[in-house]
Amino acid sequence: TLLSTRFFLACRAHPASPRTSATSSASSLDCPSPSLPFCYYCRSHRHQSHRVIQIRRSSYQDVVRVTEVENALDISGVETYVINSARVVFFNECPQPRGAGAAAGETVASPYNCQINTACR
Repeated sequence: TLLSTRFFLACRAHPASPRTSATSSASSLDCPSPSLPFCYYCRSHRHQSHRVIQIRRSSYQDVVRVTEVENALDISGVETYVINSARVVFFNECPQPRGAGAAAGETVASPYNCQINTACR
């Protein structure tokens, strides 16, 4: 459910609040049903005592800090990255920089193979 949820949309419960604070970028681990994303204001009113995951953006991709999910989810086989001094996990595969590994028009054979679990999408 977390992987298929769309984050960073305007919060329906707080449409008149400042945009940065009323953007749905958090999810609760303790709600009985899968939690819809919620904003800062919803968190302080409805999810005060819950374990909350703050979703962040990096290269237009959703990421979550390892420290926020490592006790709730098994991420032992997931590759992590360091972004702005914080270890994070991308929801989907990490985007590759343009031109990474090859000059224009060249194909490079790599001795490394990446495995992407498409069943989780």
